[in-house]
Amino acid sequence: MLFDSHTHLNASEFDEDRDQALAKARAAGVKGMTLIGSDRESIDRANKMLAQNDDLLAVFGWHPVDAIDFGSEEEDLLRQQLTHPKAVGVGEIGLDFHWDKSPREVQERVLRQQLAIAREYELPVVIHSRDAQEATYQILKEEKIGEIGGVIHNFGDGPDLAQAYLDLGMYLSFSGVSTFKKSKEVREAVRLCPKDRILIETDSPYLTPEPKRGQKNGSHLVRYVCNRLADELDMSYEDFAQLTFDNACRFFNLTYDGQTFQKKGQADG
Repeated sequence: MLFDSHTHLNASEFDEDRDQALAKARAAGVKGMTLIGSDRESIDRANKMLAQNDDLLAVFGWHPVDAIDFGSEEEDLLRQQLTHPKAVGVGEIGLDFHWDKSPREVQERVLRQQLAIAREYELPVVIHSRDAQEATYQILKEEKIGEIGGVIHNFGDGPDLAQAYLDLGMYLSFSGVSTFKKSKEVREAVRLCPKDRILIETDSPYLTPEPKRGQKNGSHLVRYVCNRLADELDMSYEDFAQLTFDNACRFFNLTYDGQTFQKKGQADG
């Protein structure tokens, strides 16, 4: 059983083959997929997919690149989305200093604002950090991320930064980047990470894993991430797949009955 903890199957890149992409994922053993709704368009697409597919979940937030667009109306929209029965987190949120659409001070303010919302709604956060590791770490530390719960999505750094985030109580999610030949430091971080805090993802349609680089990524290819990291940890494919599936259910506070997911509060109630 596989769980793709971060996928953009609701992106426009899948408009021509979305049904096929879902079918391929299910045929590959992917039992759960978390969609990312991080602006108005992607939120709308995610909602349509959630209504039609029992194995899909979603996190909703406002991407740091577009932080400058996050005003009161957007906050109201986010709060509305977080009441969706399949909303399992706030994300992807964070800092992105690679692009310059949103000033850094705006990104930092919006990140803190959304961390407060996540705390209020008792949902974990999915963190995006690009060219902003020091600032991201400092904010997460100041905001006591361990009390909220969080994962660094697409972790692509080495063991030192991994340990810093782990010390804050965070999970690390590894994408196709971890399969690249040049990504030795990322695999060192995998070996360092406690097994119960590892997630795997595709970030599809981006970051296609080896040996499929050059193709559009899809959730079915999470199996290559699983296989590469299982080898790295001297685990069987099946055991590592089950481990990361269970980790995703714990992180997102889910139960799974073999067919459908429920948030624990819903299942208990």
